[in-house]
Amino acid sequence: MNSIMSFEDRSRAFETKFVLDQELSFKIASKTHALVAEWAANRIGLDSDKTVLFVQSFKDLGLKSGSTDEFKRKILANFASNKIEISENALERLISLKAQLARKQILNETTSV
Repeated sequence: MNSIMSFEDRSRAFETKFVLDQELSFKIASKTHALVAEWAANRIGLDSDKTVLFVQSFKDLGLKSGSTDEFKRKILANFASNKIEISENALERLISLKAQLARKQILNETTSV
């Protein structure tokens, strides 16, 4: 058995790693959107049924566009229409914190399987 990986083996390994990294990034982004949307729904004062729909709309947004800018615009618009003040910087810090939490949760789920 040859102990040196062939070029094709390395290529497949890199492709597999790339796919897994993309999947992990998508899961983290989706979880981050859900965590931020849940927080926002709480701040807006939505009941539990409306919160579920609100969070789902943000998860769906991430599936369609994957755009963080669109996500931020939608959160800010919801806050503005409910007369709740939040700066774009504060929202970005919140997203960053929720992304760290999402990453930790996703990685814990993957390692516990």
